[in-house]
Amino acid sequence: MGAAGLLSTGAETSEERELAAIVEAGAEQVARIVDDVLDAATIGTGEFELALHPFDVRSTVESCLALLSEAAGSKGLDMSFSAAPDVPNVAIGDSRRLEQILLTLLHGAVDRTYRGGIGIELTSEDRGGLVALSFRIRDTGRGVPARILRGGLDGVTGPYDRLEPGDRLSVMSLRTTKHLVEMMDGELRVEQGGVEAGPDAGTTFGFTILAEALPGGIATTLLTLEGMRVLVVAADPTEKRVLALQVEQWGANATSATPEEALGAVQVGRPFDIALVEHRQPAIDGLEISTALRAARRADQMPIVLISSSTPGPAEATAADSGVIQATLTKPVPPRTLHDVMIQVGGRGAQPQAVQDVQPGALRVLIADDNALNQNLLKRLVTKLGHSVDVVSNGREAVAAVAQQPYDAVLMDVLMPEMDGLAAAEAICRRWPRGNRPRLIALTAMAGPGDQERCLRAGYDDYMSKPIRMEDLTESLNAATGYRTNRETAGL
Repeated sequence: MGAAGLLSTGAETSEERELAAIVEAGAEQVARIVDDVLDAATIGTGEFELALHPFDVRSTVESCLALLSEAAGSKGLDMSFSAAPDVPNVAIGDSRRLEQILLTLLHGAVDRTYRGGIGIELTSEDRGGLVALSFRIRDTGRGVPARILRGGLDGVTGPYDRLEPGDRLSVMSLRTTKHLVEMMDGELRVEQGGVEAGPDAGTTFGFTILAEALPGGIATTLLTLEGMRVLVVAADPTEKRVLALQVEQWGANATSATPEEALGAVQVGRPFDIALVEHRQPAIDGLEISTALRAARRADQMPIVLISSSTPGPAEATAADSGVIQATLTKPVPPRTLHDVMIQVGGRGAQPQAVQDVQPGALRVLIADDNALNQNLLKRLVTKLGHSVDVVSNGREAVAAVAQQPYDAVLMDVLMPEMDGLAAAEAICRRWPRGNRPRLIALTAMAGPGDQERCLRAGYDDYMSKPIRMEDLTESLNAATGYRTNRETAGL
């Protein structure tokens, strides 16, 4: 998968990009099947454990949607996410297994949906010191066959059920998802759907998990949009409702309208501070609507944010260069991203702090892995991000290298000869305190029960399971910038 990602980023023609995308998608599908098989076997033995840690609830959902945005966009599907105001920002639970549950249900929704969209609704309920997080994943695709629901949720199949090889994988995946939810003290259910309801009837999966909410002071509070007058233009009633509810949670005043209603309101002089315009052809041409709105209202009077269902192209770039639109977002749009863009474009409140980007060549990274193929791939990935790289083959060499060079980050395989990654991390942490040592990032191909917890106990700062995704590696190395900055500030 990592090699496929490199091929994709280095592709020069549309054919090369298409072929690389096919390879990457196939690799991801095989990896999901392998994960499901391994999890099913481990759960069956009763040795499966959850790795509890603090995690950002909304960001977990948003990252899952982002992983499927390209697949959904290629089919013209709309993706949305709404969270109730009382949902905690940070909770203690197993975010990796929550992501696995969400991705399994979302992948199924994208596979069986050919028009319409997919949405996630998240609510919470206090359970006396704990919080129940309730997820509803709905789609407008064809129903899930009853034989798969019986096999996956009830663990039984009817006497006339004929399961094809693809059906068996679906049953196993759904059954594993059900067990994971139950391990989090929850329940997986189907609230509607099934082939008996007819084509395109849609399916809604619901599940609830128990977690521990951290105190409000630890959670991140979003800036306010108090009093901002927002014009929401969308073709789909659900999309209009979700966007309007989202901005109203931040204190804004939302006006939902069809394209004709929006243009009429602007032409008669109704004041708006910003417009959010959906762009999802052929259902709604956001560029045409934005051009009409701009003809009636200047950019400094009403900036326009285009929310597109697909990756922006030359037409969107031209509209931005000409001042028709002031920002473009691609669905699914994380609420925090929408909020920050509205702050920046609308000019209200304090400006959010920009994420510190790692400048090319800014980081010195050590790779510790005993497999030559993995060494080569990791070196290419890290070099692609513009960082300098050294490579060693075991934990003992890694400890020695850290003693000789001031590395910013160490990417270290957990299973290595002579000294494994856990022992090496413990040795590094004993010799160099936090703030005077590199950021330690664990890599493992066997993401088994409790692995992440064991790595964190050994002193690792981050954990990634192979195959390594470029976006995960980028995020982890971006965090290493803070380690270097802290050492420089302290004069270490």
